[in-house]
Amino acid sequence: MRIGIFGGYGTGNFGNDASFEALRDFLRAEMPEAEISAICSKPEPTEARFQVKAVGIAAPRPQGIWRKLDTLMLRQPSTWRNWARTLKLLNQYDVILSGGTGVFDDFRDTPLGWPSVLLRWCLAARIKGVEWRFISVGAGPIVNPIGREMMKFAGSLARQRLYRDEDSYQFMKRLGVDGPTDGVVPDLAFLLSPADAARPADAPLVVGVGMMTYHGWHSSAGVYDAYIALHVRLIEWLQARGYGVRMIIGQTPADVGAARDVDARLKQKVLTPCEADATSIHDAMAIIGETDLVIASRYHVQIAALKMGRPLIALSYGPKSDALMADVGLDEFCQDLDNVNFDLLTQQVEKMIAGRERYATQVRERVAAMKAKLIAALKRLDFRA
Repeated sequence: MRIGIFGGYGTGNFGNDASFEALRDFLRAEMPEAEISAICSKPEPTEARFQVKAVGIAAPRPQGIWRKLDTLMLRQPSTWRNWARTLKLLNQYDVILSGGTGVFDDFRDTPLGWPSVLLRWCLAARIKGVEWRFISVGAGPIVNPIGREMMKFAGSLARQRLYRDEDSYQFMKRLGVDGPTDGVVPDLAFLLSPADAARPADAPLVVGVGMMTYHGWHSSAGVYDAYIALHVRLIEWLQARGYGVRMIIGQTPADVGAARDVDARLKQKVLTPCEADATSIHDAMAIIGETDLVIASRYHVQIAALKMGRPLIALSYGPKSDALMADVGLDEFCQDLDNVNFDLLTQQVEKMIAGRERYATQVRERVAAMKAKLIAALKRLDFRA
């Protein structure tokens, strides 16, 4: 069987790549005879990192005068070129699994961007008789009404849709996209093994602080400035109490820039070369292994912390983090990133430090159960081919 794993892999986002790696490893273990490849945003780094064949989701747009002509013609030449290319590429697959990532949203995009790409692939797969499934994906919001209809249609063409949180499932259900085998499963990254790390009992307390280039949904410079100011204040507060701080990034190079902006305002270097050089969720987990608890905004840094058995305080920018924290029983340690109450945050830190052993045990138990649930759901997959 020829299986293509479809998604925004190779872009430097640790969570996206973790989703691909986790699903690839599961399929290799369960179906050793299957040919597994990637259909992704950046095929070259994906091939280099994961040693698999990879093709791009879209052909590069023409350059120079041809690009100008393509734009003047409302991208019709490149659109039809991509349709022909997609139909041809689909001859290489029996099944396509859209693995992980926030597939059903139009974050800072127009209908001619990601919604059009997703619809093209799903519709072309239906035309070619290639089975399509969405596995542990995120959904919503979809702001543009045209993009919403395009994604609704794309989702309806799949044989099955498994979402990574209940909010995503209900979002698509409200759009009328649902099926008898649709449901909710934990994020694919929970399949990955944690890094080897053990904290000495007498080690000074260290707090991991996730860094993110956060501009909000509408890409506001003011939102980013507030995010940096919050983290400067948080690190100063932690250091004033004698706690060590480790910075954790979840996407390169963007999050490194945010960490350096924090350093610049602190007038000290908190970001270490090891932290700046991180390129994967495994690197993030290794750094988290040197901490006692984590405060993070980026979703897959939160998952990395939980995989390492660390108590987590989530500064949430969406329902997926809220659902994640509820799943591990830490919803009392979750705040809206756009409306953080700093006094409450410091109280949450102190409470978590005081009970960190109990919370760590709880996290490990919940994460083990989530991994078992995910494996059971994936084992129930059956393919027509």
